[in-house]
Amino acid sequence: MILTNFIKIKKTKKEIVLGIGKFDGVHSGHKRILEIVSKTAEREGRAAGVFTFKTFPVEFLLCSWEEKLALLKKEGIQRCIWSDFEDIARLSPDEFLDILVEAGVKRIVVGYNFRFGKERRGDIRFLKDAAKKKGFSVIVMPPYKKKGKVVSASLIRKVIKQGDIKTANTLLGRYWSVSGKVIKGKGIGWKLGFPTANLSLDKDICVEDGVYAGWALCGRRVFKAAIVAGSSPTFNGDTDKLEVFLIGFQGNKNLYNRQLQVFFYKKIRAQRRFEDERELQRQIETDVRKIKSLLRRTLPPKL
Repeated sequence: MILTNFIKIKKTKKEIVLGIGKFDGVHSGHKRILEIVSKTAEREGRAAGVFTFKTFPVEFLLCSWEEKLALLKKEGIQRCIWSDFEDIARLSPDEFLDILVEAGVKRIVVGYNFRFGKERRGDIRFLKDAAKKKGFSVIVMPPYKKKGKVVSASLIRKVIKQGDIKTANTLLGRYWSVSGKVIKGKGIGWKLGFPTANLSLDKDICVEDGVYAGWALCGRRVFKAAIVAGSSPTFNGDTDKLEVFLIGFQGNKNLYNRQLQVFFYKKIRAQRRFEDERELQRQIETDVRKIKSLLRRTLPPKL
């Protein structure tokens, strides 16, 4: 996939069918847009492209930039025109479209609620009127629903914050995941017989405190995992963190400074304070048994 910064874009030899959007999370609704972009480009002998933002104002991102690019490529996108939001925030809708048309964009595919340009002045009507004047065509995709809900990145963020990971995964069309480097913790997990990997995350997340079932990708191997989000109330913790116990992994100390990708499947309980370490240890044993049972009947993430 060819990456081009919007401010450095030049005329291309091959005309472009372009999907425009933030594509945060590349969720199941986005995939419908990308499918139309890819199929239309193939049918018309054009390049399948997207315009998207690398950074933009949002509470937290649903995936990293690297993961977004990988997901776009997987959906058949050949060219990615990107920008940081602040670099083009002052462009009027007309200025934005003129640059794209000059670069070779002949067809634009957007969602039903698309807005663009300075102060979001451009809307679907503006886009269709501009298409007639500037020589491109427009495809507008209707809202995409799953289980009666219109799929959107804002809704996915909302249910993640509520700890409703199963709904988030349904809306995404895959398991929600986060990545980070393993750093040294306080060694409490080792003391309890369940050594955890403490993650320094690549991006901020706002998942509800609790214990989750999921998987961890370590190198090329995927392990069932108990994922703990939030503080450690039993030990008077006051700092939110993400800890992961890799079920069946030997030698957790060797994980320091390694990158892990953690996939969330389901919340199994809330965080709570225990009377002593022994009570906490018994609860962790119960959690791990439950997670093993849950994941035994569930397909792991596709890599």
